Amino acid sequence: MSTARIPRQRAIVDRRQLAADIDTLVGEHGDKARPQIVALLKAALDRGRKELARRLEEKPSAGHENAGGFSFLIDQLVRVIHDHAVTHLYSNANRSKAERLAIMAVGGYGRAEMAPHSDVDIAFLVGGRKTPWCEQVVEAMLYLLWDLGLKVGHSTRTLDEAMRLSKGDLTIRTA
Repeated sequence: MSTARIPRQRAIVDRRQLAADIDTLVGEHGDKARPQIVALLKAALDRGRKELARRLEEKPSAGHENAGGFSFLIDQLVRVIHDHAVTHLYSNANRSKAERLAIMAVGGYGRAEMAPHSDVDIAFLVGGRKTPWCEQVVEAMLYLLWDLGLKVGHSTRTLDEAMRLSKGDLTIRTA
């Protein structure tokens, strides 16, 4: 499902405002802002879940739209957490080619078919090799997602590893 089909997206979560609020917290508290950032992200997750529950109650036949809304909510949180990790926690203005990171939603999350408390399945693809910077960013993101109470299924692979593994594993190939 395309996020374009999800009406009033900012009522679910306002990613730009959330990112701005995190920037403010980092400006005020520096590296001690983590508890406030986690509380802010939890509040955004809770508000988004309540909005989607309200929408489903209002229109019970909109199950697919609602499932897409949960995926949208997680997408926005993952984006904000990634931006926070690479901007505030592990800033690196001069990254090498190997220090690139792609984040992919897989499984039900990737298909935009999430139930309210579904696992969040994520694949992290890194450049030609797993660098310490990539590992730090992935770890920081995972800890923040776990702090939100999310169940996260994850893998971190290079593109070559992902291609090689997908040839022998249908689950990886279809994900």
